[in-house]
Amino acid sequence: MKKFFIPILLSATLGACGDADSCIICGEYDVALSVSADGEILTAVINDSETTLTHAISASGARYVGELNGAAITLWNQGTDWTMFLNDGAPIECSVK
Repeated sequence: MKKFFIPILLSATLGACGDADSCIICGEYDVALSVSADGEILTAVINDSETTLTHAISASGARYVGELNGAAITLWNQGTDWTMFLNDGAPIECSVK
């Protein structure tokens, strides 16, 4: 049910970074986010490399998982907060650009 909140949240910042729905900064990573209409697919451009993440089960918020340049990546959203995980490493807190 929460996954339907994410497209609304992302749409609120439309135009912040070109064609993407939203832009965030996660540590040293610039991330442009675009979510599909049904909320199942999140396209992320991370430091100019594009990847497609799929919606995954989450106890709270919305979690998207995929791979980028051989690294496992997770983007997790709860409310207005985003967190990125690379290869099951420490969480990287994100802020809205």
